[in-house]
Amino acid sequence: MQNTTTDRVRADASGASDDRGAEGSLWTAISPIKALKRQYGIWTSATRRRAMAEAYRPIMRGFLLPGWAYYLFVTWGHWRDETGFNFYFLGGLSLTTAIAYAVFRWALLPVGRTPLRRLEAVGLATNLLMYVNVVAYMQTHSEPQKLIYFVLMAVVFSTTGVTLRATLLSVTLSIGTMFWFASKAPPEVLHQFAFIGVASSFASFGMATLLRKAILRQIDARLLADQLAARDSLTGIANRRSIFANIDRLVQEQRPFWVGILDLDGFKSINDIYGHAVGDQVLCEVVERLGRREMQGIEIGRIGGDEFAILIQGEAESTQIEAYGNALIKDICRSYDMHPLRLNLSGTIGFAHFPAMGKTAREIYEKADFALYRGKQFARRQTTVFNASQDEEMRETLALERALREAKLEDELYLLFQPQVDLNSNRVVSFEALARWQSPALGLVPPDRFIRAAERAGLIQSVTRVLFGKALNALDLWPADISISFNLSAQDLAECQFIMSLVSEVRDRGVDPARVEFEITETAVIKDVGASRSVLQELSAAGFKIALDDFGSGYSSFEYLDQLPLNKVKIDKSFVRKVSDNPTCREIVAAIIALCDKLDLKCVLEGVETDEQMQTLAPLKPQMIQGYLFGRPISQRDVLALLLELDEVQTVSLPAPNVVPPMLAMETRPR
Repeated sequence: MQNTTTDRVRADASGASDDRGAEGSLWTAISPIKALKRQYGIWTSATRRRAMAEAYRPIMRGFLLPGWAYYLFVTWGHWRDETGFNFYFLGGLSLTTAIAYAVFRWALLPVGRTPLRRLEAVGLATNLLMYVNVVAYMQTHSEPQKLIYFVLMAVVFSTTGVTLRATLLSVTLSIGTMFWFASKAPPEVLHQFAFIGVASSFASFGMATLLRKAILRQIDARLLADQLAARDSLTGIANRRSIFANIDRLVQEQRPFWVGILDLDGFKSINDIYGHAVGDQVLCEVVERLGRREMQGIEIGRIGGDEFAILIQGEAESTQIEAYGNALIKDICRSYDMHPLRLNLSGTIGFAHFPAMGKTAREIYEKADFALYRGKQFARRQTTVFNASQDEEMRETLALERALREAKLEDELYLLFQPQVDLNSNRVVSFEALARWQSPALGLVPPDRFIRAAERAGLIQSVTRVLFGKALNALDLWPADISISFNLSAQDLAECQFIMSLVSEVRDRGVDPARVEFEITETAVIKDVGASRSVLQELSAAGFKIALDDFGSGYSSFEYLDQLPLNKVKIDKSFVRKVSDNPTCREIVAAIIALCDKLDLKCVLEGVETDEQMQTLAPLKPQMIQGYLFGRPISQRDVLALLLELDEVQTVSLPAPNVVPPMLAMETRPR
């Protein structure tokens, strides 16, 4: 966005170049005036004034300390040398100056921030007191040689004049008074101090100019550094540090505001497939589109790779915030023409309000983040505003996260195994490993809840690693023709290095990769199809099997049959449960079974629980079945007992209506 503005400025400058040739002299005359106006605008900015105050405050404090000591010494000198009126007048004046300097330093200019106006006023008062002391002494002791004090004062004033006007006033007053006293002295004294006065004026103003220039350069360098530190280096908008500083400031000032967190969907795959150069271009285009929606009281900043914060000051209604967020998302979702590429993105936003939804910056950010998390689960490409109904859920989620962080995962996590039956051979060919967590604090936690909490807390890979190790331990004890199906989360799949570490563990144990099947869901793939395909291709090349779980539950599952190296498709249980009384679902299941047969993919029907369902499904000639009718999730001990029993029987027959399959009798834990 900044680059675009710069280009426009350059274009305007180029277009005016011909006119300048004809009016060169006029332009030369006007340029310094414009430069002075620009510098004046910079000088009058609040930020620069604060910086000037911070630069001059230590100079003033440093001067006041020896000044205080000096006037105490002068007071002692007056006590020793003066008598009568002069003693009380000069001694009282010098003592008052010493006390005033102490008050200035320790009361008016304490360590910390001081307004520039106060600093300027203290500087003028300091100079005026010094000036009054010298004038009072000259009035009581008419000694021409003491006129040199005014010259020394002018030099001192050149450093203690905080602002240019204060310096001009102080130096002019000192030199002017010197000339006034010199005019009453003999001509030779006047002649001598006239040259001294002119020289000291040039010297004082020169020193003041050099000092001010050095300070201003230092200030400009620091302000530029602060500005760069507060800006995102790629896009030029506010960065994480700047946004959170503004949030902290608004909380401290108790001013209401909304905080939104925008996360781009599909950006990572653009980066991975087309490279970071294209990704950077897309990000800059996103920022430019967001910038068109910026207005007074709204700031948008980049707080992560593809994550942005939206800070909206004021008491807007939640419906207005939702409409604004959806307008941003609509802008983001328009195609990106990168010549010759045409790319697509989407986004999800979560909003929270201060002070209605929290009293601290951390609370508000966490609730906005939770609203984003909920949005990515249930309302992608939309704006989600945090509300009271989410408050309890968030507390429970945070309690889950805390328990997970403190958990002894190796002891508390365990697996149950549900058999998958091949109907062609009438035997169990595989078991799906189902994660369970028995928390000492929370009891038995449903897997969908603790898996989501682990993903949100960044602990999912630790959970996956522990469970995968237990799955391989179980597989070691099973016959060589029995395989295991293990679920990978979206975050697992997004980390190629982590997936390769699981591959290494399989190799180190000497397990045949063909016995390990990784199950993925559409949700896991959709976050980054390109990266997911790359990881899954490596797994397939290494000999592992790949299964697509919950097939049919998403909006683009058929596309994955072509894009991903699949060996198995598991039809979502929502279709299977309705086949008995819903002809449409029955036809959909039949079509998927036929499609998998043509594509040489194994097809598993999940959630087969009743005889009625099985009787309806049997004519469709399904290949594999998984469900309560053929076996509930069971422990490793019961798996071994089941395999031993099946080894003796050799086959597993299809259950007839009202006949309980042998595997049901083996269940020991509820699902």
